[in-house]
Amino acid sequence: MKEETQVFVEEKPLRVSKSGRREVIGEQQGKSFYRSVKPDHIIQEFTAHAPENGKKRINTKDLCALRNDISSYLFEYLNGFKIPTHFVSKLSETEMMIKQTERVHITVKIFNYANGILVKRFGLKSGRALEFPVIEHYYACNGTLSWVNEYHLYMLGVLTPEEFKQINRISSKTNAVLRGLCDRRQLLLADLQLEFGRHKNQILLSDELSPLTCHFIDGGTNGQLEKDRFLLDRDDAFQSISELRDRLKLKV
Repeated sequence: MKEETQVFVEEKPLRVSKSGRREVIGEQQGKSFYRSVKPDHIIQEFTAHAPENGKKRINTKDLCALRNDISSYLFEYLNGFKIPTHFVSKLSETEMMIKQTERVHITVKIFNYANGILVKRFGLKSGRALEFPVIEHYYACNGTLSWVNEYHLYMLGVLTPEEFKQINRISSKTNAVLRGLCDRRQLLLADLQLEFGRHKNQILLSDELSPLTCHFIDGGTNGQLEKDRFLLDRDDAFQSISELRDRLKLKV
């Protein structure tokens, strides 16, 4: 990805949207970005998402609206805990207003349960609750993620030691707050993937918080991941993600 200071996306040549009314200033998998009337704010629209695993394209407006609804709620919830995010407000069914950021080319993955790559890499029992969350850092460049440590990131000039500490603090607090929210709703947060950007020299949590980046599991027993059904590529995705949205927003 190019080093840009305008928007937290992979930049594309400027073009006009099909409606002829708005100029697309960038696109990212599953999202399009438009200018707003405020110079330091942009509009993020949730759009079709094509999974890399060859499964069917996730492109219904209803699912895009659910991603926006869940993301808007979770970002607003995190803002209430003084976690710095790019979220400003929800604009429409599929759009939110966000602060314009310069992307930090780092992806943080946090595992609360042994699954996926952790099971393959270390031979752990799948579904095992981890005593301490495992935090991993990946260098995001040219559409690929490379597993790195902090010294790789300093070498590459991705961020400073202080920014690395800030990102880890934000990541840990975000995970703790969202886990607490899920626990009260009989949900498990198995793992999540976080992105970051710079806005006026401040590190902000960016991108989206939805089943595309957060792995939510229906509450099981004995710490086991029993009901993995909140997935966007399932045939009953609209029903299951609607239930997830309603449970997350439940006042308890």
